[in-house]
Amino acid sequence: MKIIEEKVFTSKSSATNKLEIAQYEFCEFKNIDFSRQSFSEAKFIECTFAECDLSLINLTNCYLQDVKFKNCKMLGLHFDTCSDFLFEVNFWNCKLDNSSFFQKNMKKAQFLNCNLESVDFTEADLSASNFERSNLLQAMFENTILEKTDFSAALNFSINLQINKVNKAIFSKKNLEGLLNHLPIILID
Repeated sequence: MKIIEEKVFTSKSSATNKLEIAQYEFCEFKNIDFSRQSFSEAKFIECTFAECDLSLINLTNCYLQDVKFKNCKMLGLHFDTCSDFLFEVNFWNCKLDNSSFFQKNMKKAQFLNCNLESVDFTEADLSASNFERSNLLQAMFENTILEKTDFSAALNFSINLQINKVNKAIFSKKNLEGLLNHLPIILID
């Protein structure tokens, strides 16, 4: 497999925006529309994607090690099909609606100021992760490990304490409603 190191890719540097399947190390991808492309079998090691559209890309056997996504549109992605080997991703100001992290090991993952509507975190390990200012409307948490995870500034989450591991997870008094809506009670102000 071809190895590409320390290169910056922009929408201007590539007329087609077509990704070559290769091993990318310490590369940056800026303002590129990759939507609906295949990243299958590609490897990204310590790379950054900024202001890219990655919606509906094929991630089958894609290798993501310490990859950062900033200000990206990433709708409908199946991270659950990525290689598990050294899988590590972090997100800032990204839109990840309808994506799946089913059974992914994502300890200490950062989801900062992200939109995560209808994202599937079923059976994932999100220990010590941070969801600061992220919208989790209709996100699915089932048999998910959320120990020491920070939800103190998260929005619109709904977490059933009986079917998830939440030991020492961090919540704010202001957002406790997301822990109670599974109970047969009525909350009023």
